[in-house]
Amino acid sequence: MKTLVVYYSLTNHTHQVAQRIAQGVGANIERIVDAQSREGFVGYLRSGRESMLKRPGQIQPVKEDPSAYDLTILGAPVWSWNLSPPMRSFVMAKKDKFKRVAFFCTEGGSGGPRLFRQLQTLCGKSPVATLEVTEGELRSGTYAGKVEAFIRQISGVTASTVPDSE
Repeated sequence: MKTLVVYYSLTNHTHQVAQRIAQGVGANIERIVDAQSREGFVGYLRSGRESMLKRPGQIQPVKEDPSAYDLTILGAPVWSWNLSPPMRSFVMAKKDKFKRVAFFCTEGGSGGPRLFRQLQTLCGKSPVATLEVTEGELRSGTYAGKVEAFIRQISGVTASTVPDSE
C-alpha cells in the first residue's frame, strides 16, 4: 500500500513528527510551503486570525499527487484551536484525490479533536487513525511512544488492505 505524508510546519514541531511517521511506515513525504511569510509578531497575529476565521492560506504548488497513494496522512499544527491556513488550503484543493486518510497534529496543549473534526469535514472522510502530540511531549521526547502506536495502527490498516500472496 502506497502512503504519503503531507504536512505543514512553521516551527518544525510538525516536521519532526512527520519525518518519524514517514520513516516508520515507509511513506513518501511532502511539506506544504507557505507562499507568504508568517514570521514575526504581525505574521503570528495574521496566522491566528486566519485560523479562527477558517480561511485558507496561500501555498506553493505541491509535487506529489495524492491520487497516486492508497493512504494520505495529513499533519498540521493547531493554531487558535483550528487547522492552520496552509493545510486548509491543501485539503480544499486536493480532497477529491484522497482515497483514505489519517491525521496527526502538534499542539501547545489542546485543540486536536477540533482540528481532526475540521479535517474530517473538509476531506469528507473519516480518518483511519489520529495522533495528537503536545509541545511538552516533543520537548521531553515522550511523544515517540505515541508515534509508534500510531504507526502500528496505520500498519494494521495497510496490512488489512493488501491481499495475501500465495
